[in-house]
This record gives sequence, structure tokens and C-alpha cells, in this order.
Amino acid sequence: MIKRAADRFFRWFCHPDFYADIQGDLEELYQRNRARRSARYASWKLCWQVVMLFRPSLIRPFSPFAFLHPLMLRNYLTIGSRHLLRHKLFTSINVAGLALGLAAFLLMQEYVRFEKSYDRFFAQADQLYRLSTIQVVNGSVGVKDAMSYYPAGRVLVEELPEVLMATTSLKFDESGPMVFRKGDQLRYEKGVVSADSNFLYLLNYRVLKGSRETMLSEPNTLVLTERKAHEYFGEESALGQVLEVNHQSFTVTGVIEDVPDNTHYKFEILMSDKSLQDRADYNSWNSFNYYTFVRLAPHTDLAALDPKLERLVKKYRGAETSTRFALSPVQSLHLHSGYTFEPELPGSAKAVSFVQLIAVFMLIIAWVNYINLSTARAVERAKEVGLRKVIGAYPSQLMGQFLFEALLVNLLASLLALLLAELALPFFNQLVGKTLVPHLWNHPPFLRSLLVFFLIGSLVSGFYPALVLSALKPTTVLKGKFRHSRRGIWLRKSLVVVQFASSMVLIAGTFIVYRQVQYMQGRDLGIDTDYVVGLTLPDAQNPEEEQALASKIEAFKEDLRKHAAIEVVGGTSNLPGGDATDINSTSSSVRIVGKTDRLEGTYYMQYNDDHFLDAVGMQLLMGRDFELSRASDSSAVLVNEAFLRRINVADPLQALEEYLQFGTNENNEKHQIVGIVRDFNRTTLKSAVEPTIYFYYPRLSKCVVKLQPEHYREGLGYLETTWTQFFPNTPLDYTFLDERFAALYEQDRRFVEVFGSFSGLAIFIAMLGLFGLASFMAVQRTKEVGVRKVLGATIPYIIGSFYKDFLVLLSVAAVVGIPAVYWGMSSWLENYAFRIDFPWLLTIVALGVVAVFALATVGYQIYKVAVLNPAKTLKYE
Repeated sequence: MIKRAADRFFRWFCHPDFYADIQGDLEELYQRNRARRSARYASWKLCWQVVMLFRPSLIRPFSPFAFLHPLMLRNYLTIGSRHLLRHKLFTSINVAGLALGLAAFLLMQEYVRFEKSYDRFFAQADQLYRLSTIQVVNGSVGVKDAMSYYPAGRVLVEELPEVLMATTSLKFDESGPMVFRKGDQLRYEKGVVSADSNFLYLLNYRVLKGSRETMLSEPNTLVLTERKAHEYFGEESALGQVLEVNHQSFTVTGVIEDVPDNTHYKFEILMSDKSLQDRADYNSWNSFNYYTFVRLAPHTDLAALDPKLERLVKKYRGAETSTRFALSPVQSLHLHSGYTFEPELPGSAKAVSFVQLIAVFMLIIAWVNYINLSTARAVERAKEVGLRKVIGAYPSQLMGQFLFEALLVNLLASLLALLLAELALPFFNQLVGKTLVPHLWNHPPFLRSLLVFFLIGSLVSGFYPALVLSALKPTTVLKGKFRHSRRGIWLRKSLVVVQFASSMVLIAGTFIVYRQVQYMQGRDLGIDTDYVVGLTLPDAQNPEEEQALASKIEAFKEDLRKHAAIEVVGGTSNLPGGDATDINSTSSSVRIVGKTDRLEGTYYMQYNDDHFLDAVGMQLLMGRDFELSRASDSSAVLVNEAFLRRINVADPLQALEEYLQFGTNENNEKHQIVGIVRDFNRTTLKSAVEPTIYFYYPRLSKCVVKLQPEHYREGLGYLETTWTQFFPNTPLDYTFLDERFAALYEQDRRFVEVFGSFSGLAIFIAMLGLFGLASFMAVQRTKEVGVRKVLGATIPYIIGSFYKDFLVLLSVAAVVGIPAVYWGMSSWLENYAFRIDFPWLLTIVALGVVAVFALATVGYQIYKVAVLNPAKTLKYE
């Protein structure tokens, strides 16, 4: 063993001109030492002599890149090109598979990169945090809310040295869109947020016009994005222009760059928060309706900051408060939120991981295709390898040749992938509902990824085939005795199993995601949303207008109720089908007087009139609805089942007709519970039903109109005509409630489309490779089939013998794939408060689909061989 290793090492480094002579001398010395002493002594002596000979004058001219000599490269290019052109089918399968896989992978990587890039473009983004509130009840974390109190940001800066700067902002969407007027032009604007003078320092958008220091320092001032400024004023300068907002005049004091899509806090118009000083919650520690962003000092220890935050909130909210403050990195909010009342529906880290997994599967499937076809066809290259070795080719040179061929195939595939990705980009942007980039051909991150995966793909897909081919023994292959090794066959079968399992996982995942989305869209919400229209009513801008407008709104509703095509007209503060922020909430202690202890937490509040329940078909489980004729109902409430569960009331009868009280003061107002309503899903089914208290109020900002299904067009037309008569200066903004709920699942539907589209493409690539592999195997076994037919085998028997191998591989793929589907999709389903049970049947159906596609793909090639006349296939034997 020792002598053999020394001989190999000497042969590796010694110059060929000196090797024969010196090797002879070393062998003589070895035999002499062995005769005098022992074989062990002689071996170690030989090792020492070889080491002493390792000197510059004896080392062979060595370059690991000798195969990159220009003449060799030219030879490789010539041979490789001829080989690819001679076998057009396999070249086409390899190039097409690699190109499709790489294009799809890189497109999905662009989507993943975009999703992970949220809020990373701000200066010092790693120091930017959002202040949120958490309810801790009996030591357990309850509701986690993205909002906080208006004074909180200012207090943090004043009392905590770790907080360098803070800004507080209010989104106006929760109270409905705001009416903007420029001359005779009226429009609703939904992207309006308040901002203080620190806002544009923390969220440092580029200022195009105006002064960053002063543009938000005065009341009744606006800052527009570039796009919004162009919409209102065209090429004219927006600075100093006046817009009427809800009948108040506001001056444009600045223009900033457009807010990019990859931020969780989107807006188009900034309103100075000095305009909000009349709001009841402006300096309140009782309502958290504001988003607070802070910049921390570098290297701040968040764990050490938590106790300070707790002391601070107790100082201003009271020692008994269950509210806690939490700081979340802004960069993580889009994918790792976990908070209610986010300013927009957050993304899903699991969904992004699934997309990334599909991308990796597609690339692996494409590489597996190349490896399988290349190793399977090694027999055709065997004599070429043997001949090259006979005339002096080194294994490293042969590896260089076959790696160069893999490089050539991957180069063609990469260029085709770039073209395919560029052509598919508009459709992919539409599929994901986002503009990732305008173009890919000049997008540096994409081009870098293309280059990296071209090189990785060339190495991964080319290394093993090159290793197999370069290791062939010329004495064996030139005698025609070459056969595939058992290890190589098992590797090829393992790769086919990987393809089958990956395809099954993707198909099953698509089925399960689709079933979950269908379940959410079809589940009983607890209300009737069909033919129900929701609209925002005009808002009074000063107390003098309030009474007159209220009378006009009531007359408007009464006029609608008289029309035969309109069944019910009701009022509410919050339309069903909104996002998580579209409702009021309070963090306060609540008790049923004389029945329960005070329990602090987050409770949700909605105001309805006495027609709302009928308009949306809410079910009253016990008790009664509000009644206009009862003066006492001005302080009455309805509660839902989730509220009773939150305050630990098991029997609704214990709460009916009892009194509800907020806060710790015994003198606080008491509200009689006159009815218990059935839980209904106000928003997406990803969220559980919120504990909600319904208050009575006749004058509300939203209106719901139930239309007669047979005459809904007539009713809708009358609604539009009546609105114009009563409110000619306010545009009508309405939506059907079923459309509002459908919009909540737009992100999920897009995920189904992305998952399904790319899963289908992955399966196509897998079947493409399987088709090529089956074609080659069928050709290789043509003579075997001829012999079997001569011996009496029938066509069904021959097809069955081929199928048996593939069915075994499918069975192994099922053993691998089914647990993977269960683990992955169960984890994904946990994102939903309301979800389907794991559908085992769909997993089996997915396996069946893979089996049908695979057997159909293989069967065509098998059948072509099975029907050949054995006289033709065996005539030269």
C-alpha cells in the first residue's frame, strides 16, 4: 500500500523525460533494501527517496488548465458542435429543458428578490423600526397591533436616548377615501396619509420640489408624489397650487419621487399632521390609530430596551395596563409581520419560500435531464474516449472536453433563457400583480444571476457525465465490451425518482392551494353579500353643516327605500370585506357588571343603525336588534360570539340584558347588551373572527343597500340617479360587497396561478427529459426486443416489461414525495385561521397524474420499438 502510493505520487509529478530512468533506479534500491532488511523498511525508505526527489528540476510542466490551450479549445468546439448537430433530438431536449428551467428559475428569483427587498432602500434601513402594541393577558401574548398612540413617538425620543428620531403617521383609508377638488374636477383619493416634519427624514424619499425642512411644518399643507402632481397639474408647477380636500383648502408645498412598490407603507399624498389637531385621538393614550416609525442608535440592544419600553407604557397608560410596546425592524414587516392593522396586506414568507422551492425544483429537473441523457448515451461516446486515450489523452483533458461541451450546451440554453425571460416578463408581472423590473436584459442583478447559474449549471450538469466518460478504460471499450456500471444505472434511476417526486410535490401543492382558495371563497361568511352595495356618504366639514347634511342623508335613504328594486338600506361605520385596518378598536379593560372580572385586551367596535343587520343578513342568535323608537338604545350594544369567548362567558344567556362597562372607573357609562349576533368574517379567512361590540348610531359614514336580485340593474341605476340629485358635488363611490371580499383573496389567487403555471412548466421539462431518456433506452434495447419477439413475447408483454421499471421508480417517488407534500402543505395551511383538512385524496390524485404523464411519455417510445419487425432489427446479428 505504501509503495503503491509512493509510485503514484512519483509518476504524477516526475517529468516524462526522466521518469523511466529514475523509476528503474528507485525500484532497484527498493528490492535491495527489502532483501537486506524488510518490506516495511523498504517501503518507507522509498517514500523518503520520492519526497527528496520532489524538486523543481524534476517536476513535470504542469498546468491544471492545459486543456484550455487555443488549439485544444478549437478542437473541442469542432467536435462538440458536430456532436450536437448530429444528435439534433437530444440537443434540442437538453437546450430546451435547460433554457426553460433557467428562465423560469431566474424569473421566480426576481420575484423572490423583489419580495425580500421591501423597505431596504431607505438610508440606514437597519436602524429603522416601527413601534407596535401588544396585549399581554395573564402572561400570554394576545393581540399584536401594528398601530400605536399618537404621543408615543414624541415620548420615546424625549425619554429614551436610544431613540434618535420618530415620526407618526395616520392612514385616512380607514374612514373612507377623501374628496379632492381642483376647479370642476372631483376625485376620490385613497392614498392619503398624515406626516409630521420628521417623516421625510426617516423615510428619506427624494424631494423634487420644495424644502424638506418646512414643507410639512404648517397646517393645511400637502406634499404630492411626482405622479399625483402630474395628474392634477400636468407640466405646470405644483408648488403653491391649492387643492380643496373635503371642502377645506390645502396648499401644495412639495413634490417627492413616486413611492416604489416594494414598501409596506404606500401613499401618494402627504398631509401635514398639524391639520389633525381637532381629532379627539390627536394626543390621546386611549386610541392607537397611528403608525409610528423610529430610528435607533447604531448597535442598540433591543433586549435591553424592552424593559424601558414596558416602564414607559405603564407610566402613561397606568401600572395595571396590559399593553406593551414592541419594536419591529421595518425591513422584516412585509414578510414577517404577525400584526393586525397592517397598512396593507402583508406578504407571506412561506409563500415566497414555496416559490423559491418551485424555482429550485425546476432547475434541478432541467439539470437532471441533462445528466441522465448524457450518462445514458455514454455508450455512444465510449469508442471515441478509448481512441483518444490510446493516442495519449489524459483523463483531465477528456474531462475538459466534455465539460466544454456542457459549457456549450449551457451557453446556448442561457442565451435562449434570456430571450424567453425577457419575452415572458410582461406576462409574469401581470401574473404576480407587480412590476418587478421594466426589462431584464439591462438589469444587473438578473444578468449576474444568469452568469452565475450558467457557470454553476455547466459544472453541475457536466461534471458527472465528464467524470464517467473520462474514466472509461480503452482496453474495454475498444473491444466492444463496454456496459453501464451498476452504480451509474442506480444513479440514473435515483435522478428519475427525484424528477417524479418533484413533479408529484408540485402537482399536489397546486391542487391543495387551489382547494384552499376555493374553500375560502365559497365558505359561509355568516352574512349575505350578494347584491349588496356599499358606499361612502358625504362628510360634514364643520358643525354648521352637520345637521343639514344629516337631514339630507336621511332623506336620501328614505327615497331609496321607496323604490321597488331596493329591499333594505342600512348604515354602518365599517363596510364588510375591508382589510384588517378597516374597523375601530380599543385596548381597554371590559367587564359584564356583576358577572365577570375586568379583562384587558383589544376589542373591536362597529357602529350600526337599526337596518344594518337586515341589509347584510346578519343572524341574531338571541335578544333583539336596535330599535329607533327606544331612546335607551343610544347606549345599547350588540356583541358577537367571539367577544363572549374573549371575556370567558360560555353561556350567552349570562350576558343578555346585562351591562357592559369599559375601563376601571366604576362611574364609567354602562351599555346594556340587548342582543347576541352570530360570528361573521369581516375580513379575510386568514384571520380569526374578532371580538366585536356593535354600538347604535343613526348617522354613519357608510351605507349598505340590498338590491332585489331580479332587478338589481334597475336598483343600481336608481341609486346613481338619486345620488346625483342629493349630492351633485360629491362623486359616487360604491362597490359590491362580494367584490370586496373577492379582492381580499387576490394575492392568494395570484399565488395559485404562479404555483400552477410554473408547476406545469416543471412537469413539462421533466417529461421532456423522460421522453429523451425513453427514446434512447428504447433504441438501446431494440435488439433485446427483437430476440424476445422471436422467442414468442407479445407486444403487451414487452410493453409491460418496460413499464415495470418505471412503476418501481414511481413507487419510490411516492414514498419520498407524499411525506414531503404533507409536511410542506400542512405548514402552509397553518397561515389560515379557517382551512381545509389535509386532502390525502388530492395527493394520491397528484401521484396518479404524474404516473399517467410518465407512462404515456414512455409508452409512445416503447410501442414504436415493440412493433418493429425482428427480422429487420436482427438481420446483422
